[in-house]
Order: sequence, then structure tokens, then C-alpha cells
Amino acid sequence: MIVCEFAHTKAYVFAEDVRLAVQEVCQATEPELRALLPALPPRVELLVTAGPRVIPETGETGSAVTPRLVVWAVDPKRPEGVESIVRSRLRHTLFHEFHHLVRGWVFYGSEPPESFMHGVVCEGLATAFERDAAGSNPPWGEYAEDVESWVTELLSLPPSASYNDWMFRHPDGRRWIGYRAGTFIADRAIQSSGLSAAKLAQTPTDEILRIAGVT
Repeated sequence: MIVCEFAHTKAYVFAEDVRLAVQEVCQATEPELRALLPALPPRVELLVTAGPRVIPETGETGSAVTPRLVVWAVDPKRPEGVESIVRSRLRHTLFHEFHHLVRGWVFYGSEPPESFMHGVVCEGLATAFERDAAGSNPPWGEYAEDVESWVTELLSLPPSASYNDWMFRHPDGRRWIGYRAGTFIADRAIQSSGLSAAKLAQTPTDEILRIAGVT
């Protein structure tokens, strides 16, 4: 069961048509997710919030907060409207974030990562999953021919390296370094093992790196 909750504020209240759209997307998507990710918890909460801190390309962003809570933020000031973003993006984000739930890549309720590469691999697998299983085409999953040099950079980082710099926007102007390199690693592991990103969801990071041939 996906339980949908909405964080209303004085500045913004989610209209009934938006709430219904969220619930419809969740009801339609949940059977797909449970078929592919049988280790999902029986009950997951989705908290929908409104605000400007979203991915500029999509107008929304998701976060796996605890093993049973995903927060999805949408910018109500976008010209396409909240309901349009719900219907075009929520399904893809659910695939991405629910993969994190199964893998245990959450803000609270999991062990601290032993390496920076753990986050890289988790995000890469989730990105490959939303692409392959949900038909998404996220820009943070696209990697260039020199992506292996990015992997080399990431492998040298300590666990304390700046997550924002390496996963979102680097001071040198590059974006989504960890996501893109992680997707490359995920694709290599998928090709080498013959297993999908869903089947690899609970495979340890060190094993993913070994299968991918990058360590």
C-alpha cells in the first residue's frame, strides 16, 4: 500500500484534482513496482510537498527519507502546472526512489556508507531502473565517452567528499557526475551479469563494482 499525504501550507494548498492525480499514479504504479521489487515494505508513505527546490529540468524531485517514507517535492509556480508534473514525472520518480528503499539508500534508518562509491552505485542503479523499467530518459543517466575518467575520479574520493559537488553540480561546471558515472557502472554490471537493475537492487556495492569491472 502507498499512503499519500500532502503537506499543505499557507502559501500553497494542493487542489483536489492534484491529490486525485497523485493517488491515481500511485495506484497504477504500485503493482508494477511490487512485481519488480518484491522486497518493498508492505506499506510505504509518500509525502507530497510544494517548494522551489526541485530539479530545474523536471520541476520536481524525490527523496527516500526512511525505509518506509518517500518525500516528493513539486514546484507549484512552474508554468506547466502541478497536475501536469504529477502525470508526467511522478511515476518515474517512484521507480527511482522505491529502488532506494529496497537497497537501503535512505537518509535515516540505514548504516553509514563505507565509501563514496556506495552512493554512486545506489544512484546509478536507481537511475538505470527508472530508465529501463519505467521508460524514463533522465539527463542524469546520460554519460559521455570519457565517463571512465569520471569513475576514476570518484574511486579516489574519501567518504567525506562533498556529496553536492560530486553528485549534483561540481565547481568546475559538471553536473550529476556521480549519477552519470553510477549509471555507467550499473549498465556495465547489468551487461556483465545478465541481471536487471531490479535484480541487482540488493547486491552489495563492492560486488557491483567487481561485476562492472571497475575495481
